[in-house]
Amino acid sequence: MFDNKSESHPSFGLLGFHRIQCGKPMALFGSDLEHSTVIEMKLFRAKRERDLNRDWHHATERVASVYMSQNQFSELITSMNMGDGVPVTLSYTQTDGHIEPPDFRSVTDQHRREFAEKARELADRTRTFMQDAEEVLSGTGTVKKSDRERLLHSLRMMMQEIESNMPFAEKQFAEAMDKVVTDAKGTIEAFFQHRVTSAGLEKLAEDGGVQPPRLMDNSD
Repeated sequence: MFDNKSESHPSFGLLGFHRIQCGKPMALFGSDLEHSTVIEMKLFRAKRERDLNRDWHHATERVASVYMSQNQFSELITSMNMGDGVPVTLSYTQTDGHIEPPDFRSVTDQHRREFAEKARELADRTRTFMQDAEEVLSGTGTVKKSDRERLLHSLRMMMQEIESNMPFAEKQFAEAMDKVVTDAKGTIEAFFQHRVTSAGLEKLAEDGGVQPPRLMDNSD
């Protein structure tokens, strides 16, 4: 005769990762793509039961859930001690309950808007410089030292914008595009890997082997 004993403690928890197929593309915090497949992490409080001479661990209440892209998941498990952590998308907490995902933000549109704004600022600065230069140089007599210094300062600022700030913005855009490409490659590779694994498990099931895992949804 075996006695079933149940034990709980505030420190007991269960942590799991699941691949989720989304009903529609989902935007994720820290990712520049919308994703049809995401990695979900769920954290539960847990209890321990002792029965049949072994421990059994069972989830009780959910503490938090987050969504990640395939790249974010890979970075999470391969990069330790890197800053504050990897961006994830909170989907549930005990305090907030269910949390809707963020709106999608197009990195291309954002960089285009930022570059256009810098171009407008440079055009305004150039226009002001031309007006000042015309006012100073159109008069007769010697140009004041203060006027020369003011014009030279404005010219230096424009040169800095052209030689440093604009190339920096272009470099940031290129890096953002590289990140998008890397994220897309990771998503595609994960999709095909998942399909190959699923096909293999289905074949094993047809041949009388293991049963394929049941597809989990994100309704929980």
